[in-house]
Amino acid sequence: MPQGSSDQSVFGDPWRGFCEDLQQLGSLVESAAGADDLDRAEGYRYLTRLLRLALEMQLEHSSARHPSFYSLSHETAKIGADNPDNLYLNAAVDGRLAYEITGHAGDAPYLSFGTKENRYAIDGRMISTGELDKADLRIAPDGSLRVVVSAEPAPGNWLPMSRQSNMVIVRQTFNNRAREAPARLNIRRLDPDAEYDRLSPELLEQQLHNALAFVAGTAKTFLGWVERFRVEHRNRFQLGDQSFYQAAGGDPNICYIYAFWELESDDEVLQVRSPVPRCDYWNFQLTNLWMESLDYRFHPVHLNHANAALDADGLLRIHVSHRPIRGLRNNLVTTGHRRGVMLMRWIGADRHPVPELRRLTRAEVGA
Repeated sequence: MPQGSSDQSVFGDPWRGFCEDLQQLGSLVESAAGADDLDRAEGYRYLTRLLRLALEMQLEHSSARHPSFYSLSHETAKIGADNPDNLYLNAAVDGRLAYEITGHAGDAPYLSFGTKENRYAIDGRMISTGELDKADLRIAPDGSLRVVVSAEPAPGNWLPMSRQSNMVIVRQTFNNRAREAPARLNIRRLDPDAEYDRLSPELLEQQLHNALAFVAGTAKTFLGWVERFRVEHRNRFQLGDQSFYQAAGGDPNICYIYAFWELESDDEVLQVRSPVPRCDYWNFQLTNLWMESLDYRFHPVHLNHANAALDADGLLRIHVSHRPIRGLRNNLVTTGHRRGVMLMRWIGADRHPVPELRRLTRAEVGA
């Protein structure tokens, strides 16, 4: 046998096991309560999207010795009511090591760094182990920055870790993604070693297993959330336990307020009405049954403080309809969906008003 080759059976069983386990994940789609044909079709697409993200995370960017940034949520692969105004960056780290993030801060009004213990594949949690946001960052006049990521305190911009930390998350929140330049960031290990990250059959088997565990854990986590919202938040907002949301990777500076929405008739409109607190940023968005943001590339499915119009009385009124309503401000569309989740985020707010949700007819809205 030529040098470097091996018996195919070394790979055969892990690959067959991966394919068989992948097939079993389809049961998650069938378990979704109240799903129609569109929901189920998007559910299977959701599994392919999660698998794409998982393979990127586990096979291509899994090295904590030689970390690199990737995006664990973006316009065609989405997790947990992803924010359409956000650009997410993720990197694998090891809490026993130390790293630095360098680059240019960009134009995003809100920029935050967090270290996490990513447990989605274990119990659906992503525990915060350190946070640092733009208000506390030292940024040079030319926009350059340096952040040290370590368990031990460091001078300057320091992002804490615990020994259990295994992920860095960077959130950039834009008023207008088309006009504001994103940060340009790199991450590297301090005191790097010269060892290569070499792939082996055993490592590949573990990475494939981890990828499927991530898909299953993520899907189960947010299916559980949706079922909870369907029962407790049906066509109404509730403040909810913020520590519960943050335990799944939420930013501690953000207050998340959810509702489960249903809009069966084409003549119905959902009106969201809320006072607006003093805050750094707010946004409102629609998601499908899998808590994926609706397709914000082509349709009005979200608003933020920079592009929404307030009424003369200072109140925010948003109208959600199946079809656009001519001349109506703050009109979002369901893109053909009959149910899903809606979310209001307040960032850095002095209070957290809970929006009111009303069902109206198109005629009532016109009047």
